[in-house]
Amino acid sequence: MVKALVVDDEALLRELFEQMLESQGYDVAVASNGEEALDLLKADQFEVVLLDLMLGPVSGFTVLEEIHQMYYPPVILVMTGYGSTDVAIQAMKSGAADFIMKPVDPDVLDIRIRKALDERRAQRLAITDGLTSLYNRRYFEERLEEETRRARRYSRPMSIMMLDIDFFKQFNDNNGHLKGDQVLREIAQVLLRFSRETDIVARYGGEEFVMILPETDAHNSGLLAERIRISVDETIFEGQENIPSGNVTLSIGVSCLAGDEGGHDTLERADQALYKSKQNGRNQTTILE
Repeated sequence: MVKALVVDDEALLRELFEQMLESQGYDVAVASNGEEALDLLKADQFEVVLLDLMLGPVSGFTVLEEIHQMYYPPVILVMTGYGSTDVAIQAMKSGAADFIMKPVDPDVLDIRIRKALDERRAQRLAITDGLTSLYNRRYFEERLEEETRRARRYSRPMSIMMLDIDFFKQFNDNNGHLKGDQVLREIAQVLLRFSRETDIVARYGGEEFVMILPETDAHNSGLLAERIRISVDETIFEGQENIPSGNVTLSIGVSCLAGDEGGHDTLERADQALYKSKQNGRNQTTILE
């Protein structure tokens, strides 16, 4: 069942859209203002949001911007009255998938929502690693350039973290690839648990992961790396006793965007830092600023 959130400051319209969606088989929650909507979005996972742009103190555009920063944002369809198409188009340029003119027929509403969901699923498949559900390397490369430009434009810090599973080949050789795949999935969940909505977490290839950390200097990235490393070190993985270290661990390298270097220069230094962690005994973090 698709979970939908209706955000509108008019009680009659909230009730109307709630009834229409429930009659089409949706699991529906409602919010009367932007703050309430954001609280619900933080507490639960919705697949679609119907958003009225004309809200109270927290505008629909503010809610739209906050949703757009989420790691897996829901599909957003903005609701507008006749004569407000310019505002709706502006919202679509800001990340909304489509707009709905009030009033709307229930069947038309259902078709528009499901079309937007199908398009989002296709987009997600193109940028997602099939095993771990993290972003894939191609999407990481695109976002690396984008985040580097953003950091430079506003003179803000940006760090990159590279992580590699220690003795993973031996783990696969001794336990089989199915158990190895499970380790990859579980570590991916650890990375997501410790990441913010603005961070880009990707599987870089094989047993290697990478994170782009906007607004984060090398010191704070190092602290985050240690929290991740310790969490994985303390996790019990089935079959971990069959590798030299006796448990699954991570080696991590961290670097921060410096001077006028490009994003790939920062990535290369993170890779060098990771190599130093491996050389120095694994299961540790190295920072190259």
